[in-house]
Amino acid sequence: MAGREEGRGRARGRARGRQRPPQQDGGQQGSVDLRRPGEEGLERQLAQLQLQDGKRKEGAGAIGGKGSRGGGVKEVVWTRPEDLKDKKGKSGTHIALRGNYYQMTARPELCLCLYHVDFSPEEERTGAKKMLLRQHSNTLGNYIFDGMQLFLPRKLAKDPLEMASKRPDDESPYIVKIRFIKELPSSDPEYLKVFSLVIKRCLEYLGLTQLGQHYYDPKAEVTSQKHRVSIWPGQLVCIRQHEHHVMLVTDVVHKFLRLDTMHDVLRQIVANNPDNYNVVVRRKVLGSVVMTRYNQRTYTIHEVAWSLSPTTTFTFHGEEITYMEYYQQTYQVTIRDHRQPLLLSRPRLRDQRRGRGNVYLIPELCVATGLTEDMRNDYAMMRDMSQWTKMEPDRRVLAIRKFSTQLFSNDKVKAELQQWGLEFAQVLSQVRGRVLPPEVINMGGHTFQFKGRGTDWIHEVKDVPLTTPVQLTNWVLIFPGRLKPEAEDLLGGLRRVGRTLGMVVTQPAIEILKGDSAQDYVHGAGRHGGVKICVVILPNTRLDRYAAVKRHVTCVMGIPSQMIVARTLQNRGKLQAVVYKIAVQINCKLGGEAWRVHIPFQNAMVIGYDAFHDRGGGAGRGNASWGAVVASYNRDLTRYYGQVNRHVNQEELTSNFSVAVMNALRHYHKVNGQLPERVVVYRDGVGEGQLTYVRDTEVAAIKACFEAHGFSPRFSFVVVSKRINTRLFAQDSTSGKPINPPPGTVCDDVITMPERYDFYLVSQQVTQGTVTPTSYNIIEDINSNLDPDRHQRLAYKLSFLYCNWMGPVRVPAPCVYAHKLASVTGQALRDSPPQHLRDKLWFL
Repeated sequence: MAGREEGRGRARGRARGRQRPPQQDGGQQGSVDLRRPGEEGLERQLAQLQLQDGKRKEGAGAIGGKGSRGGGVKEVVWTRPEDLKDKKGKSGTHIALRGNYYQMTARPELCLCLYHVDFSPEEERTGAKKMLLRQHSNTLGNYIFDGMQLFLPRKLAKDPLEMASKRPDDESPYIVKIRFIKELPSSDPEYLKVFSLVIKRCLEYLGLTQLGQHYYDPKAEVTSQKHRVSIWPGQLVCIRQHEHHVMLVTDVVHKFLRLDTMHDVLRQIVANNPDNYNVVVRRKVLGSVVMTRYNQRTYTIHEVAWSLSPTTTFTFHGEEITYMEYYQQTYQVTIRDHRQPLLLSRPRLRDQRRGRGNVYLIPELCVATGLTEDMRNDYAMMRDMSQWTKMEPDRRVLAIRKFSTQLFSNDKVKAELQQWGLEFAQVLSQVRGRVLPPEVINMGGHTFQFKGRGTDWIHEVKDVPLTTPVQLTNWVLIFPGRLKPEAEDLLGGLRRVGRTLGMVVTQPAIEILKGDSAQDYVHGAGRHGGVKICVVILPNTRLDRYAAVKRHVTCVMGIPSQMIVARTLQNRGKLQAVVYKIAVQINCKLGGEAWRVHIPFQNAMVIGYDAFHDRGGGAGRGNASWGAVVASYNRDLTRYYGQVNRHVNQEELTSNFSVAVMNALRHYHKVNGQLPERVVVYRDGVGEGQLTYVRDTEVAAIKACFEAHGFSPRFSFVVVSKRINTRLFAQDSTSGKPINPPPGTVCDDVITMPERYDFYLVSQQVTQGTVTPTSYNIIEDINSNLDPDRHQRLAYKLSFLYCNWMGPVRVPAPCVYAHKLASVTGQALRDSPPQHLRDKLWFL
């Protein structure tokens, strides 16, 4: 194990296969040579040693987690108020839980030392530096080197230490000077960085391959010819400081790879869309992540270079060479289609700073990763894939324990951990949680408790009217002639459930279309000006047709629409339930209210924010984002004022966010005759590395707006995170097997962060797989008078107020509304909706 540096450890037999594809700087034939003359041999060796730094990290020194990108140690962002003595709540009943965490210990005598390494003559390439340093592995022993900083679990006898090295290709002499910097205390962020790299090295000992953030086992690949996908099982691993201990979190992950190459995908798109294939390619290909099977690297596709082909030449080692010749010489791969375009992947900013140019890929050598929207909408496929994507708690715990046993029993891993003085507990960590009191639902005067015995409460309210029903009058029903039976079933069903819900459903204007193209629907809707809502039956889920109709009805006609896919009306056994939900949606889109929960505040506003990122925005649109802000304006937090704006950078995002908050306050004042005494913002879509920006920029901008208008409410700002690594398991009282914890389960100790005012909440029940809790991080809490209990209970209450589902959801309702508003606008409208729709939930 001596002399290993991070990024090495892959079998030498794969050295050639891990080379990068040729790079260019501008996408033109004959671009610059990236290598200096005479360095062919050295560069080939460097290709396998290049540090894969800057993976997504979950906090300082973490690997494999969600969050920011970057290669260095990340700043620990303190959001916990200095005067907060205890962030644990007290209400509810206690429940014993286990988390997917293993406690880590380090020997107290461990001496972790940081050294700085200089090279003379100067050498800029990290891979070359590692190669030169490795020649002294017998002297250094076990170490970790990132190209500048050297970490050792011991102190060297001599300081500074100078050693002579030679380049392996031409015997050029180098002097390597190692200078002691400091001994790292356990509180130093660099301390965890080292341990993260040690764990990464241990995963390589198991023969796992890193793809993106996580590690996968290609030898255990499972292939489904029926659905044209293969699945690589893998492991998520992250190490960081938690409330009382450093802990290792691990979970089961899977990577989906398509069996069809990108060449197959492009050919099919061109064949099916000869007139507008470029538009479809932008939507389906740009922004996708592909893997090159010959070296198992992943790339994000930013453009399709239609003007280039495998016969295009570029400069390689000082000579003109075609892409076909390059792949034949380097990977012994023969390219069959000489006329296919190339795929362009742009380097990230830090890679640009290292001098890396654009990467051009051959479509027939790439496979897409992940699942398409069409695949996700394929019920049969998702049912078959659920055995991997939706593991029940007992299977997941078994898989986690199997991996930990495999990891900690490996001889190389044990030796590595011993060198660094690390030990891990062999059992999953115990966590004390609480189950919050059941929420009381009020619907049309009927009250009942939701005790979490099912996913919803629809059976509790079969014959109960809505809280505020509206009349469905002056409306139009649009459908193609072949879907007339479905339209008749829908109309009859709406009349029946309307009587139960307290809605008056009158006869609509009927528009029967001869065809089912987007233009047929748009022209049909255009013949019915002055209606209150358009109800549209679509033959399938095609996005272009949905977008065209939604855009016309919303932006041109200025009214809400209800889009229904015919398939949902064709299951006779579920027709009543489907029509019931459609009626509730229509009611809320027209300004009605479905149900309520008890809100303990008299005069409060809750705000939700989320963004939709347009990865393939079309010509001239770039990678724009749509930021949506929705804000409540009534006592029961059931009516919302929604605004959405397009922005192309963080500055516009901040400006739009603060302006939208002030607009919402004006609307609140207009409706209620006063401003709210309390404002609580729930901010979704924040990565780990964005916390400082959100606190110092977004929160500061909102507070500045308050101050500029002489407004000083009780103010809280909460970051909501769904994509987290944490899993919680309860225990079945009969069988003793791990099960999902019940809705309302809160965890605010052990696995939370010492620097945060945070908690985990399981608000919903799932019917398949393992439930994922939601993380809440309170980064601002000015004079709010909300203790941890009240913050936790408010978050749980708000999960019941999403009127598109009769049950609690994963995040507070304002976050879900903001997500829906942003995604509908970004995917379908691509323009801001009319202002007069802002006080309606037209986007459901």
